[in-house]
Amino acid sequence: MTDKKLRHTRIYEQVVSQLKDSISSGELQPGDPLPPERQLMGDMGVSRSSLREAFRVLELLGLIDSVPGKGRFVRKPRGDTADSRNMPLEDEAVLELMEARRVLDPAIAATAAMHAIPADLMKLRKVLSRTEKNLEMIEPRSQADFDFHLALAESTHNFVFINIVKMTFNLIMATHERIYSLLADREAFLNEHQAIYDAIIDHDVARAQSLSARHIERVYRTLQEALALEVK
Repeated sequence: MTDKKLRHTRIYEQVVSQLKDSISSGELQPGDPLPPERQLMGDMGVSRSSLREAFRVLELLGLIDSVPGKGRFVRKPRGDTADSRNMPLEDEAVLELMEARRVLDPAIAATAAMHAIPADLMKLRKVLSRTEKNLEMIEPRSQADFDFHLALAESTHNFVFINIVKMTFNLIMATHERIYSLLADREAFLNEHQAIYDAIIDHDVARAQSLSARHIERVYRTLQEALALEVK
């Protein structure tokens, strides 16, 4: 990677961090427009390309919305309950992502059970072996989770599923310290992945689908409960 690319990466990440802080602190409220690009470029001393890359990340994180012809706005919370109003936008976006995975993950596992070939099974087994050695630390555990679900998607031999998993885990990895600190489920995490893998080996479509549904449901409920406790 060139020095120029490294500088660009650091700059857009700094912009993301600054704008996230402005939203978290209440300086920018839900529904508020973001300042014009030219103003932000001047205030932050960044290029248009770095600024727009930061906007893309913030949209993926569910913190801002782009409205064609009108500009970019701090996203309004989806829910109208007291807990939803008090929940940070980034946390709400995490739950929305997990809601989507409740639909997608079982379909991916079922399709993998139908189409997995020996090379796919070998890749999944290697990921599980690495996972067993890296359960205690957040960084390797989050990477192992990504690797397993990507290998599962690759086992479908469907490029749409593969790209969906890459996109969803781009979001997860952007806030992985937050997410995985709330998921103190190391053994369940490994055991559930192992059970899904066993179903893929057996090409048992129904079992793979059911196990994946139970796995993501548990993850979703764990995060939902942990985040709800924080806003009370």
